[in-house]
Amino acid sequence: MQASLYQAIDDELKDRVRGVETFMQKQISALSVPEIRDEFREHSVLGPGGDLFQVCDARGEWLYRSVSLEKLNVGIQNPGALSKPVLENQNLKGNVLRFYSQAITVNGKVYTVQVASLMNEVLEALERFRLMLMLGTPLLLLAAIAVGYFLSTRALAPVDTISKAAQRISIESLTDRLAVPQTGDQLQRLSETLNAAFSRLEGSVRRIKQFTADASHELRAPISLIRTTAEVAVQRERPAAEYREALEDILHEAERTSQVVDSLMLLARTDSGAESLEMEDVDARTIVRDAAEQGEKLARNKGLRFEADTPESPVEIKADPDALRRVILILIDNAVKYTPDGVVSLQLRRSEAGAVVSVSDTGIGITESDLPHIFDRFWRADRVRSRAAGGAGLGLSIARWIVDQHHGTLTAESARGGGTIFRVTIPQVLRHA
Repeated sequence: MQASLYQAIDDELKDRVRGVETFMQKQISALSVPEIRDEFREHSVLGPGGDLFQVCDARGEWLYRSVSLEKLNVGIQNPGALSKPVLENQNLKGNVLRFYSQAITVNGKVYTVQVASLMNEVLEALERFRLMLMLGTPLLLLAAIAVGYFLSTRALAPVDTISKAAQRISIESLTDRLAVPQTGDQLQRLSETLNAAFSRLEGSVRRIKQFTADASHELRAPISLIRTTAEVAVQRERPAAEYREALEDILHEAERTSQVVDSLMLLARTDSGAESLEMEDVDARTIVRDAAEQGEKLARNKGLRFEADTPESPVEIKADPDALRRVILILIDNAVKYTPDGVVSLQLRRSEAGAVVSVSDTGIGITESDLPHIFDRFWRADRVRSRAAGGAGLGLSIARWIVDQHHGTLTAESARGGGTIFRVTIPQVLRHA
């Protein structure tokens, strides 16, 4: 405000000097000094602030001097020698005046014109404004804080509601969801994001509970059988053959339990990210042929025909040989278990998608409703994939994880009574022969 007022006053002072200069250029050659003084006096009466100006020549002789400035005895420093206009404030007998001094040239002679403006009212206005700011600013700040608090409280009320609702959701109430405001703003997206997170958490907890229940069930059965067999064997004296038979049953169940525990440990390590594979450049034919040797023994023990087909040229991929061999054996073992009679086939082919290993059988197949669940842990189709067939329903889950680590795919095609085909695709084919 001060800068604005001073700018307005300075502009007015400069306009007054220009007015005096214009008057002098028109009149000074035609009038005598007394007449010029009379004209200046008349000019000072008519113009705003005109009683506060004075003019002198280069020698310091007064051409005109207003009564007010003469009474205050205000002189002009270096008359006729001002290199540039001068603006200054002076305090004279309790009054503050702002002076503007400028040298002008009229008819070849140098004159100094000095005009002034009384600043008392301006300074009083500035002081009043300063007082208003000192008193009003704290009030405005308090009002702004109050209004801001009110607005922020109202604006954040939905967030507080969401926060309280989220705090109420616990492990026992994961099915609860937040109310989603249909506002189309960040609050709606926040609610939807939290609900999606709760859904994923609910699914994870549900799978953990199911996994724990299934693992307990799978381990309870062989442990109970081992305990029962041992208790029966020691109840009375028996022939050596009966003891041997009991020990063989216990050994069989212990081996099966050990396999389940090993599978559970592997899955636990994969879930925690502690398990990793060691990739290397290998020929997929070597892995498939090694698996075929063991697969043929499994099929022969079951009385099935086993067929293996691999290409003549190398199929080089980047893989963990032991892990990929385990996948193939899991698929062959499943095919043998659920094929009462017929053929189990193993085939390796190269395609645009990569190296493709197929394991097919002519067994009982998988129903369409069961097919989406075959890679779930502990899952076995009702009446078909029963515990009597052996296994704990973990093999395909392990196989899927191994294939995922190779950035490949594991798919199944089947129909009830029409056999099953599993295909493993490993995309990292390094080169063609």
